[in-house]
Amino acid sequence: MIKRAAPLLLAMLLALSACSAPVGPAALSATETTTPTTAATEPTTTAPPAPVRLRIAAVGDNLLHNTVSKDCQTSGGAYDYSKLYANLAPMLKGCDVAFINEEVPLAGEIGAYPNLSAVDAVATAIKGAGFNVVNHATNHALDKGQKGLLRSLDTLNQTGFDAVLGAFRTEEEATAQQIIEKQGVRIGFLSYTYGLNGYSLPKDKPWMVSLIDTEKIERELAALRPNCDYLIVSIHWGNEYQTEPSDAQRELAQTLADGGADLIIGHHPHVLQPLESIKASDGRETLCIYSLGNYVSGQHKRATMLGGLLSAEIDVYQDGRIETVHAGVVPLVTHYEGKAASYNVIPLDAYTQDLAAVHGIKNFTDPVSLGYFDDLAQQVLGDAVMTSGELLAHEH
Repeated sequence: MIKRAAPLLLAMLLALSACSAPVGPAALSATETTTPTTAATEPTTTAPPAPVRLRIAAVGDNLLHNTVSKDCQTSGGAYDYSKLYANLAPMLKGCDVAFINEEVPLAGEIGAYPNLSAVDAVATAIKGAGFNVVNHATNHALDKGQKGLLRSLDTLNQTGFDAVLGAFRTEEEATAQQIIEKQGVRIGFLSYTYGLNGYSLPKDKPWMVSLIDTEKIERELAALRPNCDYLIVSIHWGNEYQTEPSDAQRELAQTLADGGADLIIGHHPHVLQPLESIKASDGRETLCIYSLGNYVSGQHKRATMLGGLLSAEIDVYQDGRIETVHAGVVPLVTHYEGKAASYNVIPLDAYTQDLAAVHGIKNFTDPVSLGYFDDLAQQVLGDAVMTSGELLAHEH
């Protein structure tokens, strides 16, 4: 059973960040000296430098079906998506990396399935919520053609994210290593998608979207690893609606770990999949979330209404060692009412049976209940389940 957050904790959550303070052992002070025990002068010993603690948050598919966009349209005709991210924003404050998978191109128009598209206001909303890293290597990247993707990339880059991953406007962008620096730590990124929904890359731009190719991945890992202290791979993979990773996912995850990835962020199945630690061939531990599910969507399957926020705190030592101090997943419920109204995303521990009773999914399939979401989260994530209340408790 997922523990419910007390009302006071929920109120405090809106004011405090789940990523803003260390979870786990306190960081060592940078230097310590011994106290003399005799009158004679004794050698001074210096403690090793304290590690840098990175705070990382990640969510899955920002899958903006036309129904979601229409619900975000104002009376004046403009679009304001900010309500979709309001409950998450406090959890992103203070994070060094706040990742979101932008599933659909921002092509300047609202596109219905199967050729999805949204408008520029999405970029403003996710940036305002605190996301600083956006993945765009997805199977929907070319839903509005080369022109739509280029427009989307222009919008995302102009909005000022620290990194836009997996899709590129020029060959120079495609071949440049993507590294950002936080607290003096170099964080490198690679990103890949399994395909493009039957669309082909332009013959003169085969680099426009980064596709999964094992030999290419191994080359790029080998080239990037020496130039960064922490390496994150975003990967669009797996089988839709399956809560267990496929053999192909596990095999590729091992390849990524062996190649030097420290964190693997998976997406595409539209449902949650487990969080695991993978032992690399050199003995390192690679953290892998096989799928974070949907962040938000207009889908009509019950399990697609439960996504997750990965929260991780990582200590990076000067000698190159990496230690995962804390990692867990806060389950998130996509809530809507009627057939497509009042969309919102709510942490599961803040969700209620009263909300579940009016969830619009019942217009398309079996209704959901609070118990259904609790059981699904435990079934898939097990001990990795975290609540917003537990995150807040670590602050104190």
